[in-house]
Amino acid sequence: MPHRLKYLILLLIVLLLSACVSAHQSGQPATASDNSGTSREAQAYQGKIASLQNDLAALNGQTNIAEAEQVAQTAIQYSSYLAEDYELVRPAVLHNVLVRIGLKDRGLCHHWTVDLMEQLERLELKTYQLYWGVAHRGSELREHNSVVVAAKGQRFEEGIVLDPWRNSGKLHWILVKNDRYPWKERPRHEW
Repeated sequence: MPHRLKYLILLLIVLLLSACVSAHQSGQPATASDNSGTSREAQAYQGKIASLQNDLAALNGQTNIAEAEQVAQTAIQYSSYLAEDYELVRPAVLHNVLVRIGLKDRGLCHHWTVDLMEQLERLELKTYQLYWGVAHRGSELREHNSVVVAAKGQRFEEGIVLDPWRNSGKLHWILVKNDRYPWKERPRHEW
């Protein structure tokens, strides 16, 4: 059996199984406990925005707290939006396989980076600057791309990685120097 056909059969089985789970969960009626769960989710969501805002503000004493909130809210909301727009299949590596074999159009890490970067650039930031981070550049299976945000005047290495791909649309962020990926700055002329 050809190698590509094996992948296709495996993916179809996974998709069928995951479709059953999704249909079952979405078909349940709302209950009072669901409403309290929604409230907890909203609080967790706001807490996540506040946490990223604080981390961004801590980059440099010259940053604007309102701009930090704008970056945090945009990055978190837009990451969730992209997961829906890409019709994301979890985990991220499975979605990558679907893109590579042509069953999905977008959702590779560089797609997330391009789309999130464009959205953040629309903010016309005054106290932050955006970088494109790349790890394991040129490796067919290991290359990873992400947005890096730093305070104005700071080097790439002092920034925070904003990575929506890693957790399938749930934004992950970490200081460049603390991440497991060996990030390097991708020159702006290559964007």
